[in-house]
Amino acid sequence: MSFTDFEEWVTPSLELTLRGCTYVVRPPSVEAGKKIAAAAVRGEIRLGMIKGVTEVPEEIQRVLDTIGADEHPALGETWAQMHEAGLDRVTIDRAAYYAVFYWARGKDYADSLAKILWAKRDVDEPADAGDADPKA
Repeated sequence: MSFTDFEEWVTPSLELTLRGCTYVVRPPSVEAGKKIAAAAVRGEIRLGMIKGVTEVPEEIQRVLDTIGADEHPALGETWAQMHEAGLDRVTIDRAAYYAVFYWARGKDYADSLAKILWAKRDVDEPADAGDADPKA
């Protein structure tokens, strides 16, 4: 009887390095995949990437409504690991956003979107841009 090693055909995990620690995100289940696809569509609508569409379609919203308050389909159990490690909410949210597009659209798409959204810009700021107490 011969044995075939399927390891090379298995979807690889997503590795995210944050603050010197590498978090391993396992590929999503089929059920989580549906939720991730819906989240990707919602994200693209919110970012204005789908021409002429400004509202999330009902069928997409119905899928999104099935996501529980403590459920994180794109990061899975890794979300809790990041939270327990003390990472801030914005960093975890960015990792989740990246993971949504990584699983739904692929690495190149997720990378390009991340660069657009979060890359540091070489922009000259006004001298008072850092004032914590704006005069309103």
